[in-house]
Amino acid sequence: MYKKFKQFIYRLLIPFIKLYKYLTWLIYLNTHEEINLVVGAGLTKFKGWFVTDISTLDITKESDFNKYFTKRKINKVLAEHVFEHLTIEEIKKTVSNFHKYSNESVNIRIAVPDGFHADKNYIESVKPGGAGEGADDHKNLFTYKSLSEIFAKYGFKSDLIEYWDDNHNFHTKYFNDNNGFVERCMINDSRNKNGKPNYTSLIIDFTKE
Repeated sequence: MYKKFKQFIYRLLIPFIKLYKYLTWLIYLNTHEEINLVVGAGLTKFKGWFVTDISTLDITKESDFNKYFTKRKINKVLAEHVFEHLTIEEIKKTVSNFHKYSNESVNIRIAVPDGFHADKNYIESVKPGGAGEGADDHKNLFTYKSLSEIFAKYGFKSDLIEYWDDNHNFHTKYFNDNNGFVERCMINDSRNKNGKPNYTSLIIDFTKE
C-alpha cells in the first residue's frame, strides 16, 4: 500500500521534475564545455556530469535526445546497471540514439551484470527473475561478446575494461578515471574487500569506429 502511494505521488510530481531538469540542463549547457551524460542514475550525482533518469530522458526515444542534443552533441555517457533492464529492441534504439547524438570522439561506458561470472550464486542473483535486488525487472544477462555485438552493428568498437571471459577467468583494468565512476566493480564494491572478485560488473567502453 505504501509503495503504491509513493508511486502515485511520484507520478504527480513528474511534470515538475521534468521542468526542473530542463532548467538545470540549460544551466549545465552554458557552464560546461563538454556534455557528459549519466543515464538511469536516479539520485546519483557526479561533478561535471548531467544526471538523468527515465522521467527526464528516455534513452529509447529519439524525441527525448532531440530535445537536449540538437545544438551540441554528447562527449561521454555513463550507464551503470541500466541496460539489463531494457529489451533488446530498446537497447538497439538506445545505441542508435547514442550514435546519432554524440560526437566522433565519444566514450560510452556501460556497466552491467556479467553473465560469465564464475560464481553460480552471483548468476542466480543477477539473472532475469533472479534472487537479487532488482533482478525481477532484468531482461538480459550479457557477456562481453553479446553486448559488444549489439554496439558493433551501430558502428562502435569495444574496449573491455572489466569482464569474465569464456573460461571464467577474471580481467580488469578499471580505475576511477574521467570516463565515469562505476560503483559495482572490483575496486569500489565493498563486497570485494577480501581481495576476491565477489561482485564485479561487465564494463565496456565503446567508441565510434
